[in-house]
Amino acid sequence: MNPIFSFHRIKLLVIRYLAESGRRDLITLFAFLFTFAFLPRIMDSQSGSFPLFCLVLFIGGMRFTARIFHDIHPPGSGMHFFHIPSSRLEKFILNGGFTLLFYPIVCFLLYVGGTLFGNFIGLLMPSFLNYPIVDLSSIFQVEPYVKMIPYYICCHAVFFLGSLFFKKHPTTKTFVSIIAICFAISTVQMILVNLLWSGIEIESMNALPQKIVQLVESVVDSSLLKNVQILSNILLTMFLWVVSYLKLKEKQV
Repeated sequence: MNPIFSFHRIKLLVIRYLAESGRRDLITLFAFLFTFAFLPRIMDSQSGSFPLFCLVLFIGGMRFTARIFHDIHPPGSGMHFFHIPSSRLEKFILNGGFTLLFYPIVCFLLYVGGTLFGNFIGLLMPSFLNYPIVDLSSIFQVEPYVKMIPYYICCHAVFFLGSLFFKKHPTTKTFVSIIAICFAISTVQMILVNLLWSGIEIESMNALPQKIVQLVESVVDSSLLKNVQILSNILLTMFLWVVSYLKLKEKQV
């Protein structure tokens, strides 16, 4: 009986992916490399390199994640994908690893490599061009990258699920779905606030607005709220990943 997970089959899946999509991804990665190398110089700002990295990481990463399961939706490629001799878990882990681990690591390496390449080109430029050199110390600061990790993981879980739900234009449809859900939540909150506070004359209660502001500030600054946010993000991410796996399992059935 074949095991449900095998590193040998994972290796074969990687070889298959590189054979079918490696050329397309390589062109994209070269585009990212030259973007990191020259765009910060055009912006003429040393601090502009890290925001550019964040932009490429999130926009490119979510685009890549939302299209990672595009093969399963057309009937022809879908039949081919599901007849690959590997388990659902292996396909799920591989595509998850590509989007959650491989892409951010490669994006960071391209960021570093592009910056170094751009600085090397700067050494060859004549001085009268005032070719800017990006400070390398800004690249290797650990704190900004650590702060981005939870946001990227949460966004990944959303677009990963969108890749399985939407057959066409998964990036756009997932983004529109996020906006629609946020709008619906905001609308419900506004309705609840109007219902709860409609009968209270706040203007006649001088101390109430200040008390509310103090209460909100204390709640926002409290460690309890931060811990609740972290826990809720973890639970939401895990829930989306589980739903994604069940969705993949449902399609293969």
